[in-house]
Amino acid sequence: MRETNDYKDFLCVNPVGALITPDSITHQFIKLLDENDLPHIRFHELRHSCISLLANNNAFSMKQIQDYAGHSDFLTTFNVYSHTDDSAKKNEMDYITSCFTDLFDTDKEE
Repeated sequence: MRETNDYKDFLCVNPVGALITPDSITHQFIKLLDENDLPHIRFHELRHSCISLLANNNAFSMKQIQDYAGHSDFLTTFNVYSHTDDSAKKNEMDYITSCFTDLFDTDKEE
């Protein structure tokens, strides 16, 4: 393959200046997974995993995550990524339990 400047202003070019196709990224990703004995996932699933991790981290608002993901509609981000992980569910249940425990605790001094 000979060197070209046809795509010098593009981001996704190979070392000789030719366009990198989406298939080549997919093939390189599969190769990386195979070389490291990792399970096969679609490349796009990395995006979903990243956004899910951000959504489960209380340091980021759903609006910040929407901006990061590039979604034009907040509801898209919220509906797809607002699921909770098991630790969040446990925290919620612990809180609800503590509310009832405090309400019905007969050992409290009055």
